[in-house]
Amino acid sequence: MSVKFDKKENLTGDPSLANQGFGRVDTEVDHFDPESARDDPSQFFEENGFVVLSQCLNNQELEHLNEFFDRTQTEHPARWGITDDREAYHVGAGLIFSQPLLDYPELDPYTQHPRSFPVVAHLFGGEQHVRFSEFNFREAPKDAGFGAMSFHHDATLEDRFERQPYYPCDWLCAVHYLTDVDETTPSFCVVPQSNRFETLQEAFEELGEHYSEVPIFGPAGTCVLYDTATFHTRFDGDGKKSRRTWHQYYARGGWLPSSLPELPNYTRPPTPVLTNWNLFPERLVMHPDPDKRLFFSHWNTAQCEWVASGFDPKVRRNMPRGEH
Repeated sequence: MSVKFDKKENLTGDPSLANQGFGRVDTEVDHFDPESARDDPSQFFEENGFVVLSQCLNNQELEHLNEFFDRTQTEHPARWGITDDREAYHVGAGLIFSQPLLDYPELDPYTQHPRSFPVVAHLFGGEQHVRFSEFNFREAPKDAGFGAMSFHHDATLEDRFERQPYYPCDWLCAVHYLTDVDETTPSFCVVPQSNRFETLQEAFEELGEHYSEVPIFGPAGTCVLYDTATFHTRFDGDGKKSRRTWHQYYARGGWLPSSLPELPNYTRPPTPVLTNWNLFPERLVMHPDPDKRLFFSHWNTAQCEWVASGFDPKVRRNMPRGEH
């Protein structure tokens, strides 16, 4: 079937200036080697709310993940939204496989990838503070047209405007490119330093000449880490070419010393769960390695009920995306 994007109104920026945001595009952005002693991706992230990591996936991994896309789209098209009865969450993403970890142990090694995960762990203050939240695959299909997705941020907490220190952030997402991305393909786009603002308009006004919308180009294997409070979107390229990505979300675990103006001795609690529907597989939740169990311990109510049922497949099927 043919999947097309529905064009959105520019509700967060200025439609008289651009279809998305304010049209102040800057394609120059640093790429960091996560294993180079000369690079400091963590400092860049803390200053800008995102960072680009180079060559995070090797050719073998890229071949495996792209083969996984091809295989599962053929075997389970409904999970991807390649059917006439597409779910609402498929529409904005194009194609999305929401919970591939549930049924595919072959993906387990990617959940703490040796190139990108050490940077994630450093940003959260150590591996012991990183919690798994979500893992999904997405594809902007060929000839999908122009969706002109509005700039938005993901989950946020209000205390980010007051707490001292701001970092570690509450949630962090890693977007890995599985295909080459340039100005003709869909690309991930961020507004640097926008994670400290409530609206894109406010960021535009307060950042002034420093405000920019940065589409991130790079070869397959490139990874973008971003604070979920950072405003971002998808640029659609020429509306004809496709792009594949792997998205993984992390939450912060553990209690941290912090402060708020009205409560100087405030102790910052762990980040809340990211979604109320996401499920983690039994093999990872009950893993024999206690560190792995801790990594997969950030449960929502749906997960609690599934565990309490003994991981009953009927309970899973009754969850909003249990089979997806």
